[in-house]
Amino acid sequence: MDKAPDSITNWADKKTGAFNRLPSKFRNFISKEPGAEFPAEKGRYHLYVSYACPWAHRTLIVRKLKGLDDIIPYTSVHWEMLEKGWRFAKPDEKLPGDNVTPDPIHKDVTHLRDIYFKVNPDYEGRFTVPLLFDVKQGKIVSNESSEIIRMFNDQFDDLLPEKYKKVDLYPKHLREEIEAVNEWTYNDINNGVYKAGFAQ
Repeated sequence: MDKAPDSITNWADKKTGAFNRLPSKFRNFISKEPGAEFPAEKGRYHLYVSYACPWAHRTLIVRKLKGLDDIIPYTSVHWEMLEKGWRFAKPDEKLPGDNVTPDPIHKDVTHLRDIYFKVNPDYEGRFTVPLLFDVKQGKIVSNESSEIIRMFNDQFDDLLPEKYKKVDLYPKHLREEIEAVNEWTYNDINNGVYKAGFAQ
């Protein structure tokens, strides 16, 4: 049953008018450890993004820096987000940007929300990007960008040539500083886009 709100674009607090970001619902993790539910495999996962979303941008950046182009394909939704949330491009639409196409995995879907409901028909959260999908199991791995980029940083290293394997975007000796920078980037820049755009 579709339990989505009447308008997915209505993200402001009804009392204060301020934008209210809810926590991500899917928080699984890809692992290179034996027996993992979501093992690191080439071609197993598909990344959904929007070029209009700063959270999705960083997954594309890390994907490129780590040389994961041939390991994790991606699709960008249309930049237009209306009442049903992000939609996929239609077959007859010729849009700028790489991979702005209909969903190549689910031929019957028109919106990102359809994937959420395929995985969980009772889903009541938001239909956000980035979304990392396990094609083999038909499950959502994660819709939390900060955790997706951590997976991309080291869990696929055994599949990569040395020049990409040695790229470490989250070195232990810098993690405290990275987290401090991430705090103000999150609040003032990335989330600032949404605070301005969805406040009422």
